[in-house]
Amino acid sequence: MEKEKVLTSLEEIKVFTDPFRMKILFALDEEPLTVKQLADRLGEVPSKVHYHVKELERIGVLEIVDKKEKAGIVEKYYFPTAERFRVEKVVAKEDGWKDQIENLRETMFKNASEDFKNYLTKRHDDDKEILNYGILNLTYEEFDELKKKLEELIERSSKRKNTKAYTYIIGVFKKYD
Repeated sequence: MEKEKVLTSLEEIKVFTDPFRMKILFALDEEPLTVKQLADRLGEVPSKVHYHVKELERIGVLEIVDKKEKAGIVEKYYFPTAERFRVEKVVAKEDGWKDQIENLRETMFKNASEDFKNYLTKRHDDDKEILNYGILNLTYEEFDELKKKLEELIERSSKRKNTKAYTYIIGVFKKYD
């Protein structure tokens, strides 16, 4: 598995930013699964999941990592091709990119919101959380420094023994009055 896959075309972003496909990616966070296992985990019919898995496979976001024969049927196990995915700025030159970036933002906030609601219903007193909302007054250099530190932390946070998964969504953007 690669550390990072860069999405460089509008077609890749269109496929990737579909909210249901993002759910599939999040469902594959720990181990490879078959389409049937994914469908069960997501509470969906296998045919719907199969279509979306094939689309993610087509753009190189998912791949078959194992095949097992069971009762004469070959089960294919899928897993992401990278630990994280990034949209390359070159995409911004294509028509329609703004709509796809907005779709990606909406999907990210929607998924994070669902994760947070789920966390609120299941959390324990000893769970750790960071919730912060505010205004930062930064120079361009300080903004770049913050971005670099966040990227370094995310880079170090690959799945390892004795770690727990935490949902995060970080947005730092210019405030307009």
